[in-house]
Formats: sequence, C-alpha cells, structure tokens
Amino acid sequence: MIRKALTQLRMAARNPAQVRRVIASELKTRAGVPTLRSVEFAVTWVCNLKCDFCYAEDLMYAQNRPPNISVESVREITRQARELGMIHVNITGGEPTLRKDLCELIDTIPKDIVVSVVTNSTLLDVEKLKRLREAGVSTIQFSYGRYYLKSFSLELARAARSLGLGVTLSVVNIRSERDNIVQSLQWAAAHDFSVLFNYPMRYSSATDGLDSELYWQYRYHPLVREDNLFWSGKDRCPAGTQKIYLTNDGDVMTCDRIHGSFGNVYQQPLEVIWRKMYGLFKDVKSFCLLETCPQQWSENNQRAGKSYDPSLLGASQDPFNVFKGTRFEQYTVPATQFTRDMLAAAARPRTKSDAAERQPVASG
Repeated sequence: MIRKALTQLRMAARNPAQVRRVIASELKTRAGVPTLRSVEFAVTWVCNLKCDFCYAEDLMYAQNRPPNISVESVREITRQARELGMIHVNITGGEPTLRKDLCELIDTIPKDIVVSVVTNSTLLDVEKLKRLREAGVSTIQFSYGRYYLKSFSLELARAARSLGLGVTLSVVNIRSERDNIVQSLQWAAAHDFSVLFNYPMRYSSATDGLDSELYWQYRYHPLVREDNLFWSGKDRCPAGTQKIYLTNDGDVMTCDRIHGSFGNVYQQPLEVIWRKMYGLFKDVKSFCLLETCPQQWSENNQRAGKSYDPSLLGASQDPFNVFKGTRFEQYTVPATQFTRDMLAAAARPRTKSDAAERQPVASG
C-alpha cells in the first residue's frame, strides 16, 4: 500500500505545494480529523456524445437544463472547499472541454490543489493539452471502454504524458469491458499511465455486473486507482465524507453516480452541507455506496477480510439514486435543485438570466 500511495502521489502532484498539502491531508485523515479531500465538480451538462450507461444521464438530459456554472461561482465554491481541506478537484460534466472558458475556470483554482479533468478526448489536441497544463491541470482522465474506442488516441495520451501531465485511463469494472480493462492496464505499464477502476452503478450492473475476478486481481496494483483506497486511505467508500459531488447547478451529492441531493450551495454554505453529510456517513462502512447486490457484498467482505454490515446495502428502486427506499432517503431530495425549481414553476420555465444571477452562499 505504501508503494501504491507513493506512485499515486508522483502521478498526481505537480509542485511542492501540492505534495505538502496532500501529505498533510493524509496525516489529518489518518488521525481522524474530518477532512474534505476531493470534490467531483460538474461544470457543464453539455456533451457531444450520448453514451449508454452515462452516469449523469438523468441530470444532463433534464428538460430546460441550466447554463454552465459561472467562473466566479467556481472560484467561490473551490475557496470554500479548500478551507474544508480539499486537495483535489476533478472537473467533469457533461464534456468539460466544450467550455471555451475552461482554462480560465481552472486558473481560478489555487495552485496547491491537484486538478484533474475528465474527458471523452474527442475535442483534444496537443495545443489544448498545453493550455490545460499551463492553466494548472495535473492529470487528464481519458474515458476508456467500448463507447470511446473510436475517439481514444494512444498517441494523444502519450503526448499528454510527455508534456508532464498525468494520464489516467478511466474504466468501468463490468464483465463486458474485460478486454478493454486488460488493454488499459497494459498501456499503463508501458507508458507510465494510471488506471481508474470505477465500480459499476446499478444502471450498468442490472444487465452486466461487476467483473469481480479482474477487480480483485488488480485492485491493489500500484498503477490502479480506486476512489475508496485513494481518498479515504482505507478499504471503504469515501463518498459523503472525504469526497463529494457538486453539480453544475449547485447541488451537493455523495457521489457522481448517486443523485440524491443533500443541499445546494446557492442556499447554504458548502461547510454546512458537507458537515451534515459527514455526520450521516462517517460510520457507514462499505466498499462502495453503489453496492446493491447481497452476494457481491458478501464476496467483497470475504476477499478483503472485512465484516461490513449488509444492512447498509443500497436499494435498486432508482438506478440513479440507491438511497431510494433506504434510511438516507429522508435526508435527500430527488435529482437536482434545478429539477425541483422546474417542477415548482412549470408555468414559468427558468431563463438563462435566472441561473446566471445566482451566487453561492459565502462561508463565514
């Protein structure tokens, strides 16, 4: 595990300030100090692809979706998150490279924060990679799998690495993706990339399912990243405690694949929302909050030598919100604040100016 941690630190951190902040965060986390370490931040709902099993499908294709979150809002939200201990922000969407002001947005993030960008890579070229690197990006996370085979370019990924960017190939651990996962692992070893293992959401696993054999074979490999090991430092899920998901319209969720909102930054400071979430989830021990299969839960316990309580299994009623029907449902609202506003004001659809005028509630 020490080798794995050092490998991940080398691939992520790009300056001494980031290294110091990551190490300090690790020490605080292991000492039991509540620390928000990572924020998954959707900065647009717009995408140029429409992939099956998209984890943000229900949010991206909502009727009358709001415009892109403003750069100033991103600046204020990341300032608040940094005060709570954030060491990493993952820029996602939608497809973030569709934003013409993406580099300006990234430039507002303090330089001691590790910044990664998730992309389908269809709009990238070497010049754009250079601009992202100059803006402060540490890692480019290329989506990889059967829906990206036409758009993924190994040469472009190698070019990103030669520019000093970390390169992560993001895969979903389902049985139908086994060949692609094996290929990504081979490329990682050959070209100094890393591979991000994504536990499948209910939407995918309903028809396919976790490739348990491959998952456990490589889970602890130094070149393989998985969020529960990387951000919590333990064999448990960091969602809602060390890691949160913040949507383009300001909703705060535990995970980019669990769409029950615990609050909105346009109504409350981020600290208030996160501390409520931390209190709810600090004692919830599971490998991944997405787990809904008792058999898989039992196998994960057995393989890792754990005894996590099966009463914490998620429900399968809503493919985009496993809290539906569980004790956590009472603390959440469905989908997004935007969706609730839209339903409440069906006779008066929201305009772009309505959303553009909103500002996050300041902390302090």
